[in-house]
Amino acid sequence: MLYQVSIEKCGSYNDQEVRKAVEACLAPLGGLESVVSGGDRVLVKLNLLSAKSPEAAVTTHPAIVKATVELVQELGAIPVLGDSPGGGSTAASYKALLEKTGIQAVIDKTGCEIVRFDEAKREVAPAKAKTFKKLTLAKAVTEADVIIGLPKLKTHTLTYYTGAVKLLYGYIPGLFKTEYHLHTANDINLFADLLLDIHETYPPALTLMDAIVGMEGAGPSNGKPRKIGLVLSSKSCTALDYVAVTIAGFDPMSVPTVRLAQERRVGPARLEDVRIYGERVQPLVVEDFEKTLTALLSRAPPFLINTLKRFIAAKPVIDVSNCKHCGECFRACPPNAIAFKKARVPDIDYSTCIRCYCCQELCPEGAITVSVPLLRRLLKR
Repeated sequence: MLYQVSIEKCGSYNDQEVRKAVEACLAPLGGLESVVSGGDRVLVKLNLLSAKSPEAAVTTHPAIVKATVELVQELGAIPVLGDSPGGGSTAASYKALLEKTGIQAVIDKTGCEIVRFDEAKREVAPAKAKTFKKLTLAKAVTEADVIIGLPKLKTHTLTYYTGAVKLLYGYIPGLFKTEYHLHTANDINLFADLLLDIHETYPPALTLMDAIVGMEGAGPSNGKPRKIGLVLSSKSCTALDYVAVTIAGFDPMSVPTVRLAQERRVGPARLEDVRIYGERVQPLVVEDFEKTLTALLSRAPPFLINTLKRFIAAKPVIDVSNCKHCGECFRACPPNAIAFKKARVPDIDYSTCIRCYCCQELCPEGAITVSVPLLRRLLKR
């Protein structure tokens, strides 16, 4: 099977420049009209991890969202924006998040619908699942005629990279995400298989990646914005991820979702398996793209990891000087490994911690980092 990925340069988030780049990026794939028809209810799945401004590069930029919504509307279809933020949401917190991320302005300009995935759920039984016999997903996902994914190119402490496939973890409403983290514990391959199960159950018909400004370092929320200057699109999440991680300087097979997709035969095994439209990949590779510290031993043999686990295990650490005692890490922790008292720095019980790094991901102050022992660093050299 030959996968298809389209790559277009885009130097800024200027509305006109983004619209032009998005249209050019979609054209080789048959345009949006190849997946959307008049009257379709089109769920546009965003990355709305947390209430950060667009400049922080944590969430899908509103300029990408606006261009997508307008194109859907021009085809006579009904765009519906939605997501479930990390840690879940209330009606009030979701409204505040939409304002902060610039998505509310898109809603006001275009008149499109918005749905909060945490409001209604449905249990489904995936036919091809390798992890769970049943999945709890947002009802809006199961009712859409078409799904379009709008991920951001970012690093991720647990999965090393977050893109098209990882975006779909947001299909899971609210604190159900916490339950799945508990069940997969610190087995990154099991978690990656769960992500692929979700992907194979409700794959987007089209994915458009915001890589104009991505995130490197301690992603997905506390890394550094990195200008990449690209928009990528594909009808295959797994192929898009393969190309995106290549551009970000990863060995694709070091990224669990990419490697396991290839093993399932639902993703490419090499770049030659992908037909690239637009820009060539090799000149775009960012050689100095900063990875997460947890990715240091991503290609180490499993027997070595298991033997040296207690010496090389990474762990979340609270920076006392930056902690604002808000308790978000306490509320986000799936195994309840964090103790918290008002006006005091939380305390992490590492014997209970499952290394899902939800605390690091959702800390609004960036006060939680991931510590990697010296031995692990030395083994990487």
